[in-house]
Amino acid sequence: MVFIRLLRLICGCVGFYAEGGFPERFINLCSLREIPLWGLNTRNGRLFAYTTLNGYMRIRECAVKSGMRLKHTKTVGMPFFASKYRRRAGVLCGLGIFFAVIGMLSSMVWTIDITSNSKVTDEEILTVLAQAGLKPGVFKDSINAPEIRFFALSRLPDVTYLTVNLIGSSVQVDVTERIDRPEIPTDETPCDVISAVDGQLAVLELYSGTKLHSVGEAVSKGEVLVGGFAELADGSVRFQHAAAYAVINTQISITSDTAYPNTTLYREAEEKHTTLHFFGLDIPLFVSSKAKPDCVRSSYLTANDVRLPIGYTQKIYTSFHEKKLVYKKEYHALSTAEDYFIQKINTLGGAKIISETVSADTCISGEFTAAVSAGKAQQMLIE
Repeated sequence: MVFIRLLRLICGCVGFYAEGGFPERFINLCSLREIPLWGLNTRNGRLFAYTTLNGYMRIRECAVKSGMRLKHTKTVGMPFFASKYRRRAGVLCGLGIFFAVIGMLSSMVWTIDITSNSKVTDEEILTVLAQAGLKPGVFKDSINAPEIRFFALSRLPDVTYLTVNLIGSSVQVDVTERIDRPEIPTDETPCDVISAVDGQLAVLELYSGTKLHSVGEAVSKGEVLVGGFAELADGSVRFQHAAAYAVINTQISITSDTAYPNTTLYREAEEKHTTLHFFGLDIPLFVSSKAKPDCVRSSYLTANDVRLPIGYTQKIYTSFHEKKLVYKKEYHALSTAEDYFIQKINTLGGAKIISETVSADTCISGEFTAAVSAGKAQQMLIE
């Protein structure tokens, strides 16, 4: 039904009414001469109907033979529109340019969608594709997918495979990234277990190696707790990878004394440089600048969640000036307390606190006795 309406709109149709004479004979004659009629109805003794432009030009003979008088009431379609504006060359030129632009835009790439990438960013891939000749605004006939794929793979070491699929005016790039081989730890390298802090050994669970200290002994930082060797029955020594779990009671000090800056920067002026993007064409609206922008933001038109190649990019340059600051005493106390608790969490997050002594004056100081896991593997140097 929609196709029939579109066909009638392109070919043109005429609405008319006929009065007097014999309507039945008129309809039969139109059917005999294959003149299409639709929308037939009668009102006030008149027969109303529609026919094609060609049919209306041949319908007069049927009306004369049936004794009816015809009068058209409505004309619809492209032939009548063109006839009405046939002397207005600007309208015809505008229509020609419009269809030419639509045809040109339909033969160009509008958007490039990249999928399945996590390590390599979209910007990196789009930059390489642009160097290969694939970017919004290029003609679809100029796209050589195998050449683009080989060029991109030679420039992107973290990508193992890449496909370029053309779907309408959009290009979909599917990326397969390189999977790094996981590092598998081995226990073949001879090493000792040493102490990472100074203190008193509280727990020492031996898994492999030779124990050199007992629980309750004092140890210093870097001292070997478990040796990476074993004495055999024949008196020889075999080197191995030592493993053990060690907990050491140690003393930890934390001091916090924050200082505020005397000056700060306030924004004085802001300058925006805008570049328009239209199907791969960049149109700068500013004089070029070598300075590094403080912020860059982009915006593009979208249709049904699809980004169109029409938008702009703004580079923002901001100038600042220094201003002297004056702080209250309460601000310093709050800042010092906040810094102290942050240091405590970062330093003692995984330790068991045995005792704690805190003093506060112009600064906050804390002395802790804590049990920490302090056994660390260190490779042995064998000559």
